[in-house]
Amino acid sequence: MRELAIASLQLGYNPTMNANPAFRPIITTGRLEAFSDGVFAIAITLLIFGIKIPIVTGADIAGELERQLLALWPGYLSFVVSFTNISIFWIGHHHMFRLVSRPSRALLWLNNLFLMCVSFIPFPASLIGLYGGQRIAVVLYCATIMAAGLALYTLWAYASSGGRLLYAGVPPRVVRVAAWRILGGVLCYGAALGLAFINLTASRMLLVLIPLFYLLPSSIDPHVEVAR
Repeated sequence: MRELAIASLQLGYNPTMNANPAFRPIITTGRLEAFSDGVFAIAITLLIFGIKIPIVTGADIAGELERQLLALWPGYLSFVVSFTNISIFWIGHHHMFRLVSRPSRALLWLNNLFLMCVSFIPFPASLIGLYGGQRIAVVLYCATIMAAGLALYTLWAYASSGGRLLYAGVPPRVVRVAAWRILGGVLCYGAALGLAFINLTASRMLLVLIPLFYLLPSSIDPHVEVAR
């Protein structure tokens, strides 16, 4: 028994720690946010790889290069819109964790689910840049953004339910407005997805317009700015 106790202490385990009611492990969201920022940074960088450098041959290289660069405009548009969408998700995620005081195991996995959806965005973004005239490309893009939005909503719903993981004093109105801003985006992309089966051009126009709403200031911004 003496040898077992010595081995436990050498491994850093103290059986009295859990029995001590005064012991409280210090858990913060720092590592979760750092990991998330890394995934966001990689996903947003991968978007540029959806725009391929033209390969030009022939005598009129300057003219052909200009024509091919102009022909890439759907890819440029997809890059800008998708960069904006990932930025919106990052800002929403950042604001969310200004109000979350501590993580839990469930929250970590829900966050990983959200990041998985975000990291998938460059694929449909590249696809719609190349095949924007095909319905399947638009549907997949809308479905991906919807999945990311639903994952973010689930993350927020879990953290804010009954103030489970929030700092004390977060107003209920902030919780509601944040939830509806996330769900509003999901519904808008759902409308764009449905519209793709009726009018593909209108659906693509809606994909460009939806992110503009999230560029506007939100009524919850003042609460987030003073949090922590």
